[in-house]
This record gives sequence, structure tokens and C-alpha cells, in this order.
Amino acid sequence: MKNKKIKLLLLLVIVFLLIDQFSKILVLSFNNISFGVLKIEVVYNTGIAFGIGASNLYNAVLVFLVICVIVNFAYSQRDKIDNRTIMVLSMIISGGIGNLIDRIFRGGVLDFIKIANFPIFNLADVFIVVGWFLLICNLLGFFVKDFYNIKENK
Repeated sequence: MKNKKIKLLLLLVIVFLLIDQFSKILVLSFNNISFGVLKIEVVYNTGIAFGIGASNLYNAVLVFLVICVIVNFAYSQRDKIDNRTIMVLSMIISGGIGNLIDRIFRGGVLDFIKIANFPIFNLADVFIVVGWFLLICNLLGFFVKDFYNIKENK
């Protein structure tokens, strides 16, 4: 069972990573297209979120370390981890790897989704943010469930 969970995690990471990288390759052909409030505008972000710390090598190192911590956590918890957690961890890991690939091979993260006055982002960013949000909701759900189970048992 342990190996099936790790294989599922790896498969999902590859799928999300391919979606992210394909979207970045595709968008380079369709720069500056507008769909109302949604606009495709290609920029290279050398910083972390919102361009903070631009052109800083430590950003890539930080991303790599966070990915290593998440992978280590997933591997160490493979007996207890459920499919929802595998899904959200794969989103977070693939988003981090996708942006790391950009930093290494493109010199910065290729961002292209612009919505109104919100900072420009990409699908890897969406995977990371949605993944963390769902992971926190999932963990809080476990804590709430455990709290009620403890209360009922007393």
C-alpha cells in the first residue's frame, strides 16, 4: 500500500508539472491577449511572491529546500496519508518544481495570468496556493474530527 501512495503522488506531480510547463510553452505564442478582466501578459519574475527579492539566488535555494521538506514529510507519513492529502501535496510539489525549472532554465519564473489589478501569476502559483489552502483545510478537518472524537470518548 505504501508504494501505491508514493506512485500516485509521483504520477500526480508529473501530471501537474506537465500542465504547468505546457501552459508556459503555449502562452509564449499568445502574448498580450485580453479576455475582459483576464489578460495574458508574459513577464519573468526573478523574485519570490509578487517580485519580492528579485534576482536573488537564495530564492531558488529556498524553493528547493521547501520542496525537499514537503517530499520528506510525504514520504515519512506514507502509511497515514490519504488520497486527498496526496493530491494537495502533489499540487504543492509540482508547483514548486515548475517554478524552480523556470528559475534554472528561463532565468526567472514565467508569469502570464493577469486578472484586473492583481499581480501576474502562473498555473504553478495556482497549484501552490490552492494546494496549501486545501492542505490546511484538510488538516483542520482532521483536528476538528479528532477533537470531537476525544470529546465523545470522555
